Amino acid sequence: MKLKIIPIMVVLSLLLTSCGLFSNLKAEQPLTDAEMATRVAELLSTMTTPTAEIDFPPTPTLGLPTTAPTITPNLVVLATSTPVVALGGDQPTSTAMIVLPTLEATPTLAETLQQPSPTATLNVPSTDPINSLGSPTGADPMDVASKWAWPTGADDYIDVQFKDGFMLLTNLSKVAAGWRLPLLGQQVDTYIELTANSGTCSGKDSYGIIFRVPVLKSPDQGYLYQVTCDGYYRLWKWDGKVGDKGLAVSLLNWKQSDKINKGPDQTNRLGVKVVEKKITLYMNGVELGSVSDGSYSAGFFGAFVRSGGDSNYTAKLDEMKYWENPK
Repeated sequence: MKLKIIPIMVVLSLLLTSCGLFSNLKAEQPLTDAEMATRVAELLSTMTTPTAEIDFPPTPTLGLPTTAPTITPNLVVLATSTPVVALGGDQPTSTAMIVLPTLEATPTLAETLQQPSPTATLNVPSTDPINSLGSPTGADPMDVASKWAWPTGADDYIDVQFKDGFMLLTNLSKVAAGWRLPLLGQQVDTYIELTANSGTCSGKDSYGIIFRVPVLKSPDQGYLYQVTCDGYYRLWKWDGKVGDKGLAVSLLNWKQSDKINKGPDQTNRLGVKVVEKKITLYMNGVELGSVSDGSYSAGFFGAFVRSGGDSNYTAKLDEMKYWENPK
């Protein structure tokens, strides 16, 4: 039995990663030896080393300024101690600034009480992609870690637990987002959907989908669809291989949407469709916008969380699905 378990654990030690290397990981309901061996074999058939991964074209020059951008009256600039992972604005690589839209006032207690109660059953508009996609290729109700073999426990950036039918993502870093990716195969053209409850949030506390991560065991590149507690969204691209601190670029800059159920304890259904170079964002079945970018043509996906203030923010993920080769 020891000879059988040791090779599997060596492979898993390379796979269980988020924004940095994981330590002290634990599974609340681990797979059996046979199930884990099958899962690892399936992953190895879709993964290669970083140098032999899909040959991605070089990141195009986006004409970023070499000095800090001029701040207009409707923007607020927040300084951080490091630009690692937490960025995603239009800032140059030499500055650690994050450009965010003007923050709205925190809702009063009366306004919060008037908001609808959270529910996991959302209306499906006629324009919703799931109306024409049929049954999903895969679905995880987020009840236990073992369904998609999510890594649990804490590292420097994030703590992941499963409780009361939710996957709880808690951001532990005040300057960087934290993400986790399940042990699923690599995706090319995909529609990914995440149903999440905002939990106890305020301001720019946020959560979202990270996708087209080229290398599962070293997730330092990819796209991130981010939604905030106060009703804003954006799409940004992260490349941790650029320079010493990495580079984050906004593909769709911060924009407010009334399609987002904003405020604490609100449920939203995020969707992202990637077909070749086109990336289209959806919120509760309604299209928000699209952009073309060919930096990462395939990869793995997962979820992330980002604290917008000084406290450690926890997002509650309720369900995640994906459809391969959407039309």
